[in-house]
Amino acid sequence: MLDVGGGSAAFSMEIVKKNPSIKAAVFDLPHVIPLTKKYVSEAGLLDNFYFIEGNYLTGDFETGYDLILLSAVVHINSYEENKKLINKCADSLNRNGMIIINDFIMNDDRTQPYHGALFSINMLVGTAGGDTYTEKEIREWFESAGLNNIERKTTSFASELIIAVK
Repeated sequence: MLDVGGGSAAFSMEIVKKNPSIKAAVFDLPHVIPLTKKYVSEAGLLDNFYFIEGNYLTGDFETGYDLILLSAVVHINSYEENKKLINKCADSLNRNGMIIINDFIMNDDRTQPYHGALFSINMLVGTAGGDTYTEKEIREWFESAGLNNIERKTTSFASELIIAVK
């Protein structure tokens, strides 16, 4: 699996704990990776992980993944940056591999969920082009990358998942 912008690797570590046969790559900025390695080491999971330093918009992900996780990532980028990022992720997937986006998923008029609407103001102020996105917009990214079997899942932690298959 590949955890794009994985930061602390919290989600990928939990996935590996559930299935120790999984090898996980965490892709993040060079100043973040040393912290990621520390957390993974403290969890006793270094044998299951490797780390790629770079900017996910410009760096090379490598290929051969069955799962790519984008958790709390797409809201940082513009619509067009995300479209390119999803294409790049799709190119890195094995056949039948999945991309999972974990983020606020807005309704069509962008007013709900309430926390997502407030968060979009934060993205307006704190990023060059970030925003919160609707299910329709995320589906457009997936479909333009040739992904299908798109489904949305509600979580218990205020964000939602949208999953697509290559």
